[in-house]
Amino acid sequence: MASSHVTKRVGVFGGTFDPIHNGHIAVAGSVRDQLDLDEVLFVVTSDQWLRENPHVASAADRFHMVELAVDNVAGFTASDVDIVREGSTFTVDTLVDLHHQLGIWVELYLIVGADSAASMDQWRNGSEIGDLAKIVAVGRPGQEFSVESLAASHPASGAEYVVGPMVDVSATRVREFLSAGRSIDELVAGVVAEYIEKQGLYR
Repeated sequence: MASSHVTKRVGVFGGTFDPIHNGHIAVAGSVRDQLDLDEVLFVVTSDQWLRENPHVASAADRFHMVELAVDNVAGFTASDVDIVREGSTFTVDTLVDLHHQLGIWVELYLIVGADSAASMDQWRNGSEIGDLAKIVAVGRPGQEFSVESLAASHPASGAEYVVGPMVDVSATRVREFLSAGRSIDELVAGVVAEYIEKQGLYR
């Protein structure tokens, strides 16, 4: 794809989002601003084959929480491309489907954690990912990671490395707080906390 023909730069931020929390929003916002992306798609997985534990919330609940969290954030959009496809989620399929949805003049930026980028050689058809999207490896402040340290044949060897914000929150921590009856107001958006309470999730 000739870069001179690109009309839109779109970040692809996939995850289980179980649930979506302030850390997700902060990382996506940081990458959007650093790379001057027009939009970031939060792609909610239906099933992640590498994940050892099953999702705690249903795909429908997780997708709706993402919709609520990004509803009023400029340039953020929830995507159900993986849920609609059904079955196991493979990144290469996600990117192919998004190209079909968005058109050939959209340039995709796959946003992944630096640790995930380093393991991309284990992903299904990982060698094809770089042809479908520019890979963005997001690291934590102070994290030692070098794209140059990867072998030239590694799928993420050409990744762009960016330092994300330091946000001390994870989906596991949110679920632990909820099971312990602790407030999650500082961990997730208010509308997400309200939805979790209303639906009785993670209890």
